[in-house]
Amino acid sequence: MNHFKLLAVAAAALALLPLASAPTLAADTYKLDKAHTTIGFTIMRQGYNRLVGGFREFGGTITFDEQNPVNSKVSVDIKTSSFYSGWAARDKHLRSPAFFNAAEIPNMKFVSTKVEKTGAKTGKITGNLTLLGVTKPVTLDVKFNRKGERKGKTYSGFSATGSLDRTDWGMNFLAKFVGPKVDINLEVLAVKQ
Repeated sequence: MNHFKLLAVAAAALALLPLASAPTLAADTYKLDKAHTTIGFTIMRQGYNRLVGGFREFGGTITFDEQNPVNSKVSVDIKTSSFYSGWAARDKHLRSPAFFNAAEIPNMKFVSTKVEKTGAKTGKITGNLTLLGVTKPVTLDVKFNRKGERKGKTYSGFSATGSLDRTDWGMNFLAKFVGPKVDINLEVLAVKQ
């Protein structure tokens, strides 16, 4: 190889060096802001109207890779005893062994297994939902609303919807009357750690 070709190869290698050694931006870890996050659902009640409910006690993290969202991850733990629907007698019944069995199985958990980008600010998150000791996949449609700074902290907001059949987790009581399909509605604010 003559000197000219050798110099050309060396110049090309040097030109690529900054790209090879450039740091890749790491995903950011966020914690759910409980005061501004809603984990809720609706279910058709005997064909008359939709029962609205949710959970007050939960915690979780989001590993959000804004540059490459498919690398993002979500993990959320929910205390089933914190269920609320606006009527104390119904809440007590839904915490019973007929539904959430909160005394014996106090936690529900969602852990993502796959994130797909579907648009500029939309995607699908598939994960394993463990409820009543049964683990099954659930897919949520997610929208990244915005990222912003406030009082020295970084926040990101998301909205998500999905649905599941509660009988897949063995929650069969009154399934003919209070329908098996549960619609999930999440409004999430998360703070960067």
